[in-house]
Amino acid sequence: MKPEDKSQRTLYRIITYGLALSFTVLIASLETLRGTPTGFKFVISWRTWVALAIGAAVTVPCFQILIYSERRGPRRAAIAIVVLIGVGGFFYPLRFVPSEKMSQIFGGLGLAVIALSVVAGLLLMARRFFEGEKRGPSD
Repeated sequence: MKPEDKSQRTLYRIITYGLALSFTVLIASLETLRGTPTGFKFVISWRTWVALAIGAAVTVPCFQILIYSERRGPRRAAIAIVVLIGVGGFFYPLRFVPSEKMSQIFGGLGLAVIALSVVAGLLLMARRFFEGEKRGPSD
């Protein structure tokens, strides 16, 4: 994706650093989680700031590759890293959940996956519909 003009370059920069910031904060907030007898709590320490710096060092290049690079290999690696951070950020807090409540949580997760799959399918169908409308009936 080569930016054509200044406004598009600015938009790409906002997208890159906004996404990198959100994933960096996710990484740092996961580091602040501490287990307690009743669940968990957030404790900010020096390690939080180190996690913030490491998160920025990892996510900024990943999102720059995703936005600017046209090569498949680096893009796939960057996507894999981003997906691993996202999935890890989702499942990491589950270690603080009592084992007897896991079946309820995974039941809810299963329903969420089904609901999101239906929504994704509807969005895909809408995209195909609108792309077909652009081409016209004679194409």
